[in-house]
Amino acid sequence: MDLGILSALIGIGAGAFGYWSSTFSMQPILRYRNIRNQVLVDFVYYAQVINADGLNEDMKELFRQRNLANRKASAELQAAVLDLPGWYSSRLKRQGLNPKQAAKHLIGFSNTTEYEPSHKLEDAIRKHLGLPPSE
Repeated sequence: MDLGILSALIGIGAGAFGYWSSTFSMQPILRYRNIRNQVLVDFVYYAQVINADGLNEDMKELFRQRNLANRKASAELQAAVLDLPGWYSSRLKRQGLNPKQAAKHLIGFSNTTEYEPSHKLEDAIRKHLGLPPSE
């Protein structure tokens, strides 16, 4: 076989493997990690609006945004977990992480208006996603 043809076939094979690897392995992992990090950002950003009772209109709007952000993060997290490659899902399980359970807790967290239950849910979400504990 001609060396040029062999080089071209190897190049095409390597390119196809790289495309497959990045599309079906790396992109879902990066998407999951971005959502996971966004959950942490939302925890910090919306920390002061657990309960909107007696707050001014700006804080009530922030409370609504908190609820929507948590619900959106829950939906995105559930969708991202479905796309994760099996080896990465197994790795998460071995590390004691459970993003599916975290997504369920995010819905409950968005409905919580009392400090103590919301703090417990936040801690559970952080544990299931491998995020640092709250201070």
